[in-house]
Amino acid sequence: MSQEAELKLLVDSSQAEQVLKLCQQLAKDLDGEQMELSNRYFDTADLRLRQAGIGLRIRRRGDQLEQTVKLAGAVMGGLHSRPEFNVPIEQERPDLSLFSQDIWPDDFPAFELQADLQEIFSTDFTRTCWRIPSQDGVIELAFDQGLIKVGDQQRGIAEIELEVQGGELTDAYKMARRFITRVHARTGTLSKAARGYLLAGKTTLEPWPQTEFVEQLHGDNVGQGLYRALTYGLQFWQHHDACLNETPSVRAVAGITDGIRLCKVVLQQLAALELDVNDHIVRLEQMLGHLGWLSRYDGLTELTADDGAYHRALSEHQKLYDYIVEQQQHAVQLELVQNLSKRDDYQLTLLELGELCQQQPRHPELMELALKPWATQRLRDDWQQVITLFNRQDELRPEHYLKHLPVLQGSLQLGYCLGYLFDADDREAFRAPWLDMVRGIREIMALKLLREAIKDTDEVNTDRLLNWQTVQLESLLYALEHSRRAALKQDPYWEA
Repeated sequence: MSQEAELKLLVDSSQAEQVLKLCQQLAKDLDGEQMELSNRYFDTADLRLRQAGIGLRIRRRGDQLEQTVKLAGAVMGGLHSRPEFNVPIEQERPDLSLFSQDIWPDDFPAFELQADLQEIFSTDFTRTCWRIPSQDGVIELAFDQGLIKVGDQQRGIAEIELEVQGGELTDAYKMARRFITRVHARTGTLSKAARGYLLAGKTTLEPWPQTEFVEQLHGDNVGQGLYRALTYGLQFWQHHDACLNETPSVRAVAGITDGIRLCKVVLQQLAALELDVNDHIVRLEQMLGHLGWLSRYDGLTELTADDGAYHRALSEHQKLYDYIVEQQQHAVQLELVQNLSKRDDYQLTLLELGELCQQQPRHPELMELALKPWATQRLRDDWQQVITLFNRQDELRPEHYLKHLPVLQGSLQLGYCLGYLFDADDREAFRAPWLDMVRGIREIMALKLLREAIKDTDEVNTDRLLNWQTVQLESLLYALEHSRRAALKQDPYWEA
């Protein structure tokens, strides 16, 4: 067995000549080895290997055949890490009996699947490879150019792999930075196998429904807990970045935004503990600035949604409704986000946050403090900011709600990072009215956009529509006031 740890970077095929030149510069006087590799990937018709996170392939190199099993692993900032098992084979048909039985996950019926295996897709590519010394080992630098094939369908391969073989992972990250800044490489979240399954139509890549609570462990110290949360935020971001590249959608952008916000919340906690991560925070804030159009889009969607509170009334005013739909379409800026995702600073941030998760730098306080007591105090201090802003005797105006929404959202996101440590029922009961408030505040934005739209169209009933909008806003503020007072009465779950 080997523990595969490699950085994957994707490049545009038009950059192949520049990539090869840079590879040769990094390898200095070393000669590259070129080889033709043909790979066939197998699974059952119902994808039982894929569902278990297992990859199975047979690779041909010249007259030699080798079958490989890769077990489930992790991807962080382009770093792929997973156990790999290789055995020579004499025919181009998998033989699972050649692997030791103890490599398989518990209760996985590996040998029962033998008769059901079938080829799903193949890859054929030219690999140019250099073995670069690094400390007591080497980093294998490879540039692969070729095709993924499924019947008459095909998809190009142009990717760089930096596999650490006893060398220093830090050296691999330094090389990866050079590829990003010199040839505009992108961190690769999807393996060749994952892309093959997509091409074959066997799997789909879709945005996740929502963020989840990070599954923290009670025995952890602060450092372990924060880096686990950062890893989750980064993986959430990367998944939706891959979704954006495969099938651009507003849902993918919303997932990217949530992932970036989670990463930012964790980095702010690390910065408060005197880790030097402020440059990362600044970059994330700049990225969020490019994603600000989402709030306008969400507000307009609130007005046009078939199951929304306003659709039926607005659809009776066709000119106004059509104008809102047009504004909703104009609000979408997928191309802007796609261009952002290709920028060097965006890709460097993904790479460097992955490196941060891998190295997990920490000072004694991060290592010595138990996570749960620290989380209790941190949630208490953070929530005090929310209480200061929202605990007022008089009713709050729309501008107040909108101004302080980011603080409330940030505190709820910190809850996603640390809340798993506390009783689930208490946690949900506490968060529910505050989440209602978030939804209500977003609805304020929708009604503000509605007022703008009414004024911008030449509807004959402008005054009546403006009065109707005023009534809707007052009704919403009444409901928000009820949610606010109910929320303020809740006992914090971290104090239970």
